[in-house]
Amino acid sequence: MQVISGVNLIGYWGSNTISDLIKAYIPIFFIILFSKLFDLQYEGMWAIFLMFPLAIVPFTYVTSFIFVNDTIAQIMTLFLHFLGGGIMPLVVYTLQIIPSTISTGD
Repeated sequence: MQVISGVNLIGYWGSNTISDLIKAYIPIFFIILFSKLFDLQYEGMWAIFLMFPLAIVPFTYVTSFIFVNDTIAQIMTLFLHFLGGGIMPLVVYTLQIIPSTISTGD
C-alpha cells in the first residue's frame, strides 16, 4: 500500500521504527522514575530497560515478515514475547529454587 501511494520504503520503516521506539521508551521512563522515587535500585536495571526496546522492536519487525496474514503475525509475535518475557523467567526461577537444578537455572 505504501509503494502504491508513493511513500519511500526507507522513510516508512524508519519513521515506524522511531515511532515504536519512542512509544516503548515512554513507559520505561516512568518505570525508571518510579523506581528512583521508591528507592528500588537494582544493579544493571538502567541498562536492561534502555536496551530492551532496541532489541524487541527489530525482533518484532523481523518476525512479522515470516507470516502472510497480519493478524496471525501479531498473535504469534505476542505469543513469542509472552513466552520469552513471561514464561521463561519463571522457568529459570523455578530451576534456581530446586536444589538439584540450580546449575541449570544459573
